[in-house]
Amino acid sequence: MPISKELVDIPLVPGDWDYIEEGIENVIVSYHGNDPELQGWVLRLTKCDVGADADVDSHEASLFRNKELQRKQDALEFAANIVSPIVGDEYVLPQRLVTVTSEFLLQVRKNIESRRPKNRLAKYIDSRQSASMLTKEMISRTPANDKGRHSVTVELKPKCMTLPRSEFSAPESSVKHRVCWYCLNQYTLHKDGNVSKFCPLELFSGDRDRIARSLDHFAQSPYNNFVIFVDGRSVVDEQGEISDKCVPHWDLLRDTVADIVQKEELFSRLQLIQRELDSFNIESVLPKYQHALETGVLTTEEPGIGAWLEAYAEFRRRLDSGSIDKSMVSDCQAVLELILATTLRDVSVLIKFDNWPARSVTDTGSLDYSQYTIGVVDHDPKKLSNIPKYHRLDRDIVATYLRHNPDEADQRPCREE
Repeated sequence: MPISKELVDIPLVPGDWDYIEEGIENVIVSYHGNDPELQGWVLRLTKCDVGADADVDSHEASLFRNKELQRKQDALEFAANIVSPIVGDEYVLPQRLVTVTSEFLLQVRKNIESRRPKNRLAKYIDSRQSASMLTKEMISRTPANDKGRHSVTVELKPKCMTLPRSEFSAPESSVKHRVCWYCLNQYTLHKDGNVSKFCPLELFSGDRDRIARSLDHFAQSPYNNFVIFVDGRSVVDEQGEISDKCVPHWDLLRDTVADIVQKEELFSRLQLIQRELDSFNIESVLPKYQHALETGVLTTEEPGIGAWLEAYAEFRRRLDSGSIDKSMVSDCQAVLELILATTLRDVSVLIKFDNWPARSVTDTGSLDYSQYTIGVVDHDPKKLSNIPKYHRLDRDIVATYLRHNPDEADQRPCREE
């Protein structure tokens, strides 16, 4: 089934939905009821700050519902007409919209409360939304009576796959041309200096040994960027790492994922678009964003799908013509290209194995474990209103890194080749 923005009305029973995971914006719940139309699908339920949906019957709540519905329909068109051409139709999962009621949302919110991480409880499921996205399931359970295998899903966020080449960086930010954003950010995330050895440029180097080694580094400090689900539940060992203690045949899984990263075109396509969208960085775009607001070219409203389609077409025209004159690019175009690049850096890739051998299986060749499904999720366009925040974050990350590593000789460069 392709992506569809048509709103369908399917009876939803709160008790049929179980918590899987969540990010900053959405909670993901999976279906385990008996309706064949819903089996194999998950719901992405939008979150809000606790208390923000207190008056669901107000005029403001009604306006919010209409605005949210339009945003979700635009996000589906964005996936179909921009993300799909970039990464390939085969990697974008089927999605559709289904109506939801406040009663359903409130009961699901109550049902899953005990499963949610404590650090996520400042937000909850927004009971004002009237529609939610159904997405093809990529994280599922294996039937309990099947003792020989597990359903295993690997979720990874590619993040930055290249070093920036934009000429608009200030001299004091030149470290960004040597050290990737992920590695720079480690010193902001971990003030104790216990930084990860993982570098995304290693994972996407194309070299099989470097890929496998980087997955080991990823597993030692996975955080939210590398998650493994075994039968629908995320797992880590007592040290908070991913290892053979919590994942059956971890070494085999690491090597299998390394092979997939090396051969799947999805990763090379994401890497290519990151290079192509490298004309502008946040340092140069913030003043363009502010100028566009002052002149009325942009407003505080987020762009609709029409603006996105026009911006993407203009980007492609410039790329195909070989033009390198950045001075001819409008403020609005530069802003939208930066947001597109940010969106594509923050997608998640899911790799699902339905026949992963259980720990009790010593002859792994007895199962066809290497069969997998792969897809990209979390590709809703980022908000333009975040640009000032992105600029502050970029500045603070560079400053924090340089405080820990003031001498260039101590700065470990990231390696693309």
